[in-house]
Amino acid sequence: MVERILNIEQEQIDRRATRKRVESVLEAVRKYRAMGCLRRENGAISNRNELFKVAEREAIYPMSSEENLLGECGEVEQAISLLDEQEQGIIRERYLKKDKTFDFLLFHELNLSERTYHRIKARAIEQLAYMLRLEVKVQ
Repeated sequence: MVERILNIEQEQIDRRATRKRVESVLEAVRKYRAMGCLRRENGAISNRNELFKVAEREAIYPMSSEENLLGECGEVEQAISLLDEQEQGIIRERYLKKDKTFDFLLFHELNLSERTYHRIKARAIEQLAYMLRLEVKVQ
């Protein structure tokens, strides 16, 4: 375990690509939270009314992708819960709320300087990248 941590520190990570990758996962989680329950309800309605055959329903709403999204949401939530309280707040407010808050509004709300806010946010994204194995290595 210690060797893995030491290797991570020595590896060259593309910070910009890693940040974009983490942000895209967080955006997918935000969208799934907003629309996931609607997708499940529509599937339940079609089952009760028997509007679709089983094969057609699976083609439209494949359970494997639904389960993957649900699992990914759980992994992201678990990773976020391991962050510091301030880092959790920034990630949740910036990326996971239904109506996203912009950086320039958020650092004022949190009474942080812009530089401190961006430093904390970058550290949180880097930690999420490692926890979720989303880091992009420099080629």
